[in-house]
Amino acid sequence: MNDQAQGLAMLTEDFLNDYFAFYPTIASNLGLHAYDGQIIDLSANAIATYVNRLRDYQQRLAAIDAARLEEMAAFDYQLLHWQIERELWRWLEEREYQRNPMIYAYNAMVDTYVKRNYAPLEVRVAALIRHLQQIPAAMQVARQNLLPQLPRIFIEESLTIFTGLIVFLTRNLAEACQSLTDPTLEQELWTARDAAVVALQAFHDYLRDACLPMATDAFAIGTQQFAAMLRYNEQIDLPLDQLLALGERDLARNQQAIRDVATQIDPTLTIQQHMLAQGRKHPSADQLIAETRALLEDLRTFVIEHDIVSVPSTVRCRVEETPPFARWAFAMMSTAGPFETVATESFYYVTLPESHWSPEDIEGWLTKFDYGTLVAVSIHEAYPGHYVHFLHLRHAPTRLAKVCTAYSHIESWAHYVEQMMLEEGYGSGDLTLRLTQLAEALTRNCRYICAIKMHTQDMTVDAATRYFMQHAYMDEVTARQEARRGTYDPGYINYTLGKLLLLKLRKDYQIAHGPRSTLKQFHDAYISYGAPPIPLLRTLLLPNDDRVLI
Repeated sequence: MNDQAQGLAMLTEDFLNDYFAFYPTIASNLGLHAYDGQIIDLSANAIATYVNRLRDYQQRLAAIDAARLEEMAAFDYQLLHWQIERELWRWLEEREYQRNPMIYAYNAMVDTYVKRNYAPLEVRVAALIRHLQQIPAAMQVARQNLLPQLPRIFIEESLTIFTGLIVFLTRNLAEACQSLTDPTLEQELWTARDAAVVALQAFHDYLRDACLPMATDAFAIGTQQFAAMLRYNEQIDLPLDQLLALGERDLARNQQAIRDVATQIDPTLTIQQHMLAQGRKHPSADQLIAETRALLEDLRTFVIEHDIVSVPSTVRCRVEETPPFARWAFAMMSTAGPFETVATESFYYVTLPESHWSPEDIEGWLTKFDYGTLVAVSIHEAYPGHYVHFLHLRHAPTRLAKVCTAYSHIESWAHYVEQMMLEEGYGSGDLTLRLTQLAEALTRNCRYICAIKMHTQDMTVDAATRYFMQHAYMDEVTARQEARRGTYDPGYINYTLGKLLLLKLRKDYQIAHGPRSTLKQFHDAYISYGAPPIPLLRTLLLPNDDRVLI
């Protein structure tokens, strides 16, 4: 290791220590439990100190001669450069912490202490108590930081989130900690919990009573910030009109494809009628977990036998009923952090209908688990989607690569494999699976287009709702949920954007490496470096990157 590489190694370690100190909850979720019991300090002084440290790292990095670094050190150099620039933009220019109350919900999410047995319950509860004790001060900081006038939708969504957090703390936390036997610890826990609930309720009421009456319907970040978001977060620096045209062409391709598939299945039905018919074909409530387990094993076997991608562990993703304290989603993946050494198992949670529900409500819930959707979601979340990606991430070549990830890379892989698995023969040409896959793709197409139009072309939430209904064949309730999400998550463009970038890289990789290269080789290479920005990944996978991204 030469002096430049040594300097970079020291710089990287210093940066990560400061990064984890500023984001202790992220560090804890990554499996670094020395940071348990700490929360993010978003006070003006803490942010200013962090920004000054980032500028110092920026100067130290500029003093390193990247030309003298070997390949993986050069990769870390570029990754660190990207992460520092992204962090500076986030806190100096984007300033989401001043306009979005949802930012402050992250400090109140404490389920990580109880959903994974990485240490004895008493140890985890002691950290949980320390965390809860800091929530009242964090809510005061939130009031100090937020601007007087906030987007109405941000407030409305925040009210729902904080209500859910209060419900979790008041009703569900006791269920998760019911095996605790230390009376002193119990008393400290409920005292800290009660104080945290009071603070969260007060902040909820502040948003409702003080902020909501002054709210604005404006939410768009504007053309300049939207372009900056893509540039700093994803290393994408393409004209927005070009990106919009690419997204609209992909939407048109997928719309034609779903019409063709629907016609082949039954030309007398509309696409919406096809989807309603599919919704009625689902496992029963008492068989849903068992059938999902069998499905995941079938997917895993197909991936291995067809040389889709390496599965670097014999440990299965565990399919279990969603715990009582986490039943806010139909299904979700809960993976261990890449640095986790004890509780390394990953869970694919499936939420069953409540036993006291009416037969009509149970049936309505189960329609979300129709066989086509269950396959698509399981491919996306587990095999070979997020879970397999996580297994590779644990073996990423550098510590920095396990920490610094891009939205577009993570979702590009999971979205891409939904289509790729069918193209490689999974389902033996079952057209209902193809119909569902295309329906999911159309949803992501509409996210892409509406993100651009809502934030740079004055598209309203109502107009975006109609767009999802017309082009992704959604019901109005679901379409409005998607449109509202786009107001505070313009980055959901990255599902389709990432997939398009991946497909272009796959084509370039196959040309560069010739006919002897296999799909598995590309897939392994794509997810073996963690989840860096795709333009950066191109420099590793292509001998001569022409920088033509799409």
